[in-house]
Amino acid sequence: MKETAARFAALDIVLVCGLPGSGKSHFAREYFKASGRKRINRNEIRRHLFEMMSFGEPWKESCYREEDEALVKHIEHKLLEHILFLKHKVLIDNISITSDSRKFYIDLAKKMNKTIGAIFLDTPVQDCMARNQKRKDPLPDSVISNLYASVEHPDIREGLAEAIAVKPSRQE
Repeated sequence: MKETAARFAALDIVLVCGLPGSGKSHFAREYFKASGRKRINRNEIRRHLFEMMSFGEPWKESCYREEDEALVKHIEHKLLEHILFLKHKVLIDNISITSDSRKFYIDLAKKMNKTIGAIFLDTPVQDCMARNQKRKDPLPDSVISNLYASVEHPDIREGLAEAIAVKPSRQE
């Protein structure tokens, strides 16, 4: 895994993608935190927005509202643009399991003349579901199953400089 992280170190934008429970955040912390790279995670934006607007009430998955998602994505996109404008490297820690879900990042990288790559954590769906059930606020298994059915592994033909699928160890 360290070789994978080293291969992506020079890129301006690294997408760490995979199913919920695949180990994206753990992988990002383990292999990229010490690099000084900035990190953006849409779930954390969602949680912070909810908690701010609801006077500190804790976020739960049941609080998710599709009509708020445009705002969450807008904030994510503006954060990404700002970080890149300041000439920092960035890691996007999101599901991003389809080529459509990666398109914005790839297009922005081209527009800003930045390099981008994607690391797909190819964790078995059963492991993702088991990890998800250990979370404080798990997603329904059906959500993970539906996402699994729509997975499209990243490919350099999308416009990525690097694209790789890795199988994390059971502990990750």
